Amino acid sequence: MKLVFTKYLVDLRTVANVTHEALSKYPNVVVSDRPVDEPCYMLCWGMPVYGAKHGLIETGFFWDAIHIDTLGLYKSSSLNTVLGWREVEMFSAPKSAADIVLNGTLNPSKYPQGREEFEWDGVVLASQNPRDRSVYSTGSTEDYYQFVKGACEHYGDRLFIKLHPHSSGQGVTERITGYAEANGCKIAKTNHSVIKNCAFVLVWNSTFAVDCFIRDVPVAQFAPGYWHATPAVTYTAGTYPDRVSSETVEVGQRLADFLMWRYCFHMHMPIDMWVRLVEHYAQSDDMFPLPEEFAYANNLQWSQR
Repeated sequence: MKLVFTKYLVDLRTVANVTHEALSKYPNVVVSDRPVDEPCYMLCWGMPVYGAKHGLIETGFFWDAIHIDTLGLYKSSSLNTVLGWREVEMFSAPKSAADIVLNGTLNPSKYPQGREEFEWDGVVLASQNPRDRSVYSTGSTEDYYQFVKGACEHYGDRLFIKLHPHSSGQGVTERITGYAEANGCKIAKTNHSVIKNCAFVLVWNSTFAVDCFIRDVPVAQFAPGYWHATPAVTYTAGTYPDRVSSETVEVGQRLADFLMWRYCFHMHMPIDMWVRLVEHYAQSDDMFPLPEEFAYANNLQWSQR
């Protein structure tokens, strides 16, 4: 069976290097936007290419992590299905994600965090890039800005907006800061100190929720995303809650463990491991085909800090 990488993959430099090197070493790997003439498995970046068995790839929820979903991404993820969640509930991790991330082995988040420290006992809004694919998966850039504006108006001086580490795009910070200042909200680029004692974290559908799961912080999710249909978050369906139950915390821990051991793998693993992994996905009919040997938690030696 041919392994076909879609050209969308080359938008990510690390994966582009993997793809090009794989092409030179493995005759059954090709790059194409369409299925080839013989049976193939397509690894798709973005929307699936119908007419061939495929998996969808996206950067993961931990430092240097990546994942392949057998059903879809964001709100269409396998994690939002009844059968998928049953797998999460039945899983018992050899070591918790919190133990692995918080012991100093890894960078403490998918993205480098700010250096400023703040204490906050109100609501923290973890902001996203308004032009991110995850935002587009369920709304528009303007929808996202209105979400932030509505939160500022609803919570007032109870709200702290934690700016995204990469939120320096033209006009993004200025517009969000305008909403914050008009309503007496605090806003800054900061590290995880700001969520340590907060009431809960509010997200549109940000994967910063995983940072919260690991740190026992309840999450309210405003829009559909990777786990809006699971009990790991309080899905608000476009409303602004004043309180969020802490009963989600234990479930969030279990989800983070599952992501680290059964869902994510390491983007910097050697090329031959990449190809063997994709071959395994191509031959499997499981919802979560990731073999234990490829689990992100088992391959931290490839991390580049």
